[in-house]
Amino acid sequence: MQNQWRVIDCTDLDGSISYERGRMRVVKNDTGECVDVPLAQIAVVLLGLHVRCSAAVLHEMARYGVSVMLCDWRGVPDAALHAWTDMPTTVTTRQLAQSNMSLPRKKSAWARIVQMKIRGQAACLDSSKLEGGGLLRGIAASVRSGDPSNCEGHAAREYWRRMFPQDEKFRRIPGQGYGRNAQLDYAYMVLRGFAVKAVIAAGLIPSLGVNHHGRGNYFCLADDLLEVYRPAVDYRVSLLNDEDSLQKKAVKKHLVDAVNQQFNGSGLTIPSSLNDFAQQFGLYCEGKIDRLQVPEYVGES
Repeated sequence: MQNQWRVIDCTDLDGSISYERGRMRVVKNDTGECVDVPLAQIAVVLLGLHVRCSAAVLHEMARYGVSVMLCDWRGVPDAALHAWTDMPTTVTTRQLAQSNMSLPRKKSAWARIVQMKIRGQAACLDSSKLEGGGLLRGIAASVRSGDPSNCEGHAAREYWRRMFPQDEKFRRIPGQGYGRNAQLDYAYMVLRGFAVKAVIAAGLIPSLGVNHHGRGNYFCLADDLLEVYRPAVDYRVSLLNDEDSLQKKAVKKHLVDAVNQQFNGSGLTIPSSLNDFAQQFGLYCEGKIDRLQVPEYVGES
């Protein structure tokens, strides 16, 4: 059983993977560069569309308890290979802990996420030089375990009626298909793809959310964790005009860049921060940390 958590991301690799005496050998086609990684140190391998490896290599990964994720052209996992073994692997141990997590612990995690999301919305209003930041911080301070009074919904109503003052008739309607709502939907779709990848790479069960749930949603946990990053994306969306159409490549590029931006000037991009957050949640599930550390968007300077 592995004693550490290591993710090998080969989603952008154009090359091959082979097995050599307990090591996974990765070779790039263009440069011939070769890297060996001990399988005993790996928890998860992400494979993209241009990676070549044999069934024998996959078998060796399974023998070492490595979980393999098959990813689509976006780098988002759409299938997985897990070992059938009596010995617990890093991934199965974490997933068992996640499935057995107590309800009070889930409620505590959701309260932290809601608090940081609302505080991030306040920071977004501040960065846009709009009123309402103080009100939202007051709402965030009143969030209790599980958010039984729906502070999230209350804050959302106050936030969205202030967020786009230049769009007098704006209402947040997901799926509306045009204008500001289309811009937000597209950016959130990109954000969700990164959240799905982060959750699966962390060895978590994506359908077991702390708040989101539903038979038709296999990625409830990703939808939970991405909430705190929405305000950072909202701010970048606000820099566009309402009439900027998704038909324009420059608009789509702006929205993709909005999700790939540095988060709080920390040097980490939003996708990298999501990876860290998902790992933190995994440790929280396993009881290795008592309090979930949730990222907070602090606005633009």
